[in-house]
Amino acid sequence: MIVVSDTTPISEIAKIGRLTLLRDVYQRVIIPQEVYDEVMAGPGSIPAAMRSVSWIEVLTVSDANKMLALHLSTRLGLGECAAITLAEEMGAERLLIDDRAGRREAMARGLPVTGTIGTLLVAKQLGIIANVRDVLDDLRAHGTRISEGLYRDALAAASE
Repeated sequence: MIVVSDTTPISEIAKIGRLTLLRDVYQRVIIPQEVYDEVMAGPGSIPAAMRSVSWIEVLTVSDANKMLALHLSTRLGLGECAAITLAEEMGAERLLIDDRAGRREAMARGLPVTGTIGTLLVAKQLGIIANVRDVLDDLRAHGTRISEGLYRDALAAASE
């Protein structure tokens, strides 16, 4: 399965020390150079966590002009634009992206998207995590913004 990720799913899961959860769910994750740069500029232990993994592959977007045109036309960040462009170029089976505007753009382009919470739901289905609530609470405790409605919806989807 070809899985391309934007910055947020990686950085949010890394900041709670559970980066390997992405490996356990997807085996391999591909990120564009722009996302790698954003992650490495992140706070605390996130860059160190990234340096120690071999299952995240950094690739360069082939058509930088397409990526820049997307950036100019949508005002999405370069990381989101690079992830969307790389997912299109590779025919990705999944794009990991949390940004609402980025998700809308990706879906309008026919890309299958999921995010951090969707990944947690899959992890529970696969038996990788015992429950979604503990991870969501940990994310919230570390500053991840999760609306009350999304929190409740995620717990309902997880039957918790």
